[in-house]
Amino acid sequence: MAEKIRKLTNSEIEVLARTIGECMTGSQMDSIFLECGVMDTSNESTKWKRIFYTFRDRQEIDGASNAFLNFIKKSLNPVRFVSGSSDNYDKILAEVNKPLLLMGLELTKEGKLIKTVAATTISEVERRTCNLINELQKRHIHTDVIKCCKEEYLKENYFHAVLEAAKSLAEKVREKTGLQDDGSSLFNTVFSVNNPRLAISSLQTSTDKNLQNGLKEMLNGITHMVRNVTAHELKIKWVVNEQDAIDILTTISFLHKQLDECVVVPQHII
Repeated sequence: MAEKIRKLTNSEIEVLARTIGECMTGSQMDSIFLECGVMDTSNESTKWKRIFYTFRDRQEIDGASNAFLNFIKKSLNPVRFVSGSSDNYDKILAEVNKPLLLMGLELTKEGKLIKTVAATTISEVERRTCNLINELQKRHIHTDVIKCCKEEYLKENYFHAVLEAAKSLAEKVREKTGLQDDGSSLFNTVFSVNNPRLAISSLQTSTDKNLQNGLKEMLNGITHMVRNVTAHELKIKWVVNEQDAIDILTTISFLHKQLDECVVVPQHII
């Protein structure tokens, strides 16, 4: 993160130092200090205190907390945890993100530190680090779905989250085919069995044709039940709670994965 991030309070440094200190040995900490180009100036032996005093003093010199945030990022580099439990990594990441979210920052599972919508309450922090994010990660939601709805999700705007995710299906089909249609008109044309623009299978057997038709009908179903409803109905009349949104996003994620497997059928110009 190139821009300077404000200095952290002693309480913020301490809670992060305690969490990070628990996920490494003393020798590993030495290695990460070296990798960051930071000298341990704490004169302490306790791991969290080494981190606390070193970066408390360092940010006074820098006028920013970037050095500490870089240390956190390198400490939670996913490659350091490949031989261990992914559940343990998720737990540590969630604990680190609790104070970071209050600052408007988040460390992703890919090891990137990003700016995000700042949490304002403890209950919001708990929800964002536990219930929602863990559930989406467990379900391996397609990245195209996450890109479309993450900001809305973090604001509890489930209504618009599912709308944006549903719209992303037609957008992907347009990108793959070059067509400019939308909704059912687009899907019916593209996934025609007799003259397809995209194919999920070879279309040689009845099973192949059923798969093609099934994908078309599922895409149409999401269009009618989710996209068209959210686009034309008042938000107060179509309530989407968190569990509904997760279920809908899981279905849309499945469809994105199917679209990724589709091949473009060459069109013969007569």
